[in-house]
Amino acid sequence: MTTTLSNLKVLVTGISGFIGSHLARRLAVEGAEVHGLVKNSSDLWRIQDLNNQINLHYADIKDFDSVRKAIQGIQAQKVFHLAAYVDVSRSFEVAEEMVEVNIKGTLNLLRALEGTGYDCFINTGTSEEYGDNPAPFREDQIPNPVSLYSASKVATTMFCQMLHKTLGLPILTLRPFLTYGPGQESNMLIPSLMKKVLEGEALEMTKGEQTREFNYVDDIVDGFIKASISPEAVGEIINIGNGLEYKIREVVEMVLKLVNSPIKPKFGALAYRPGETWHFYCDNTKARKILCWEPKVDLEDGLKRTINWVQKHYLEKVEERGAG
Repeated sequence: MTTTLSNLKVLVTGISGFIGSHLARRLAVEGAEVHGLVKNSSDLWRIQDLNNQINLHYADIKDFDSVRKAIQGIQAQKVFHLAAYVDVSRSFEVAEEMVEVNIKGTLNLLRALEGTGYDCFINTGTSEEYGDNPAPFREDQIPNPVSLYSASKVATTMFCQMLHKTLGLPILTLRPFLTYGPGQESNMLIPSLMKKVLEGEALEMTKGEQTREFNYVDDIVDGFIKASISPEAVGEIINIGNGLEYKIREVVEMVLKLVNSPIKPKFGALAYRPGETWHFYCDNTKARKILCWEPKVDLEDGLKRTINWVQKHYLEKVEERGAG
């Protein structure tokens, strides 16, 4: 396995997504030749500034022939597979799409890569695979999915582990924990909170005693980079997360303080969700040992960076609406 990404051909699926776009930017900085797999319907706003630094290939990951046709000429040495259908609802209506995209799509990609000589395929799992296991979550715990999304990811991880063991494919699975930063969808906790603050909305919340860990996106991307050049990582399942738990109310109060907001959150106005997970954070021993990875951005610094981006992006949107 090569231990540098300079001048290497790399393939990123899900390149237009939150983590994928940050990863593409970092890969370009590392000197890699970056190729991205996207659907015709993909919104490319996160990577529009990378037009001259990345090469896009169009395919539907659910369609094996289109995937094979799109990537057959790339001959990527490193593959970062982040494309996924994400919906953490409990609805049966999303079951077919979960299977088609997350399970079948991953297998289509691996089949299409046969004979191309790649030396590392990173399957992106999720912290959701642990479900309601006791925290801190460790890789040797038996997965306990609580949604169709997490169940599809568990199945994909199992397929990847099997293909490594039986066929010797150079596959590993990373499980990134809760991630935030510039460019994240506004339905996630931190960007949604910031948007409400900017628009002066009332903050009705639960008591906020449940704990979560929060990882700045640059740290998560660093985990992907290190995993791609660590031979010892192949065949492993590895958590990528700082393992530091914060009460939700502490994070809300920190954001309000950083933006000097006069808004007083109404803690306890909403009931906790049925089956609420009270502690959700990881044991990152394997990442530290195998990847020599460690988080670098603390929560306050990461929130400041994210706030700066959200404020700038929000003002640009307001100006666009005004101009229209």
